[in-house]
Amino acid sequence: MPVVRVIAVGRGRRRRVLHDVPGVTRVQIVWRQRVWRCDDDECAKKTFVEQIPTLVAARGSITTRAIAWAIRQLRREHATIAGLARLLGTSWKTVWRAVEPELVSLAADESRFDGVTTLGVDEHVWHHVDPRKRGPKELTGMVDLTRDTKGRTRARLLALVPGRSGNAYASWLDKRGHAWRQQVHVAALDPFAGYKTAIDDKLEDATAVLDAFHVVKLATAAAREVRRGD
Repeated sequence: MPVVRVIAVGRGRRRRVLHDVPGVTRVQIVWRQRVWRCDDDECAKKTFVEQIPTLVAARGSITTRAIAWAIRQLRREHATIAGLARLLGTSWKTVWRAVEPELVSLAADESRFDGVTTLGVDEHVWHHVDPRKRGPKELTGMVDLTRDTKGRTRARLLALVPGRSGNAYASWLDKRGHAWRQQVHVAALDPFAGYKTAIDDKLEDATAVLDAFHVVKLATAAAREVRRGD
């Protein structure tokens, strides 16, 4: 609320419907937001409304806890913005406007790179349309595969960079700095020579291993070829 030197006069309440974390059905909160009027001639803002930042942003329609829930769904449950919009009972644009600032803040947080000792890399196909309309089709993704004290893998996506090449991976590793690269002891990859070259150049002290998915895939393909030979 603005700082005023006179007592503001109440001007009723404004009905505001907010989207909250869904349960078995959609949940809405109806907030009777208080409105005040300032009668002082020198007051720059004649009317102003009650704000509760811990509940919702000033012009938002999704509660702060629903935004936190949506971020968790995107990060942990492979959710989509369209799917979250259906669950919340609102539009794609409304959800994106709410979560985008939080995602940008998370992306800028360098602390997510702390303690990474096992690093994975793989390609990711982002879309199947004209790159001139939606940007690069292929991305390189880096994942934290470090195990905790109980032997559980973190399995956290660290970053996605445009392109599927050894240069894309090497450039990302360069940006992490020498000290960070030295703490990586194991580097997992798919059977792509470009990624292996980047590991040899930038993670020379790490042990390169083929990730489990591709080991099984290659073994299955080999077994299939043997059966065909019979």
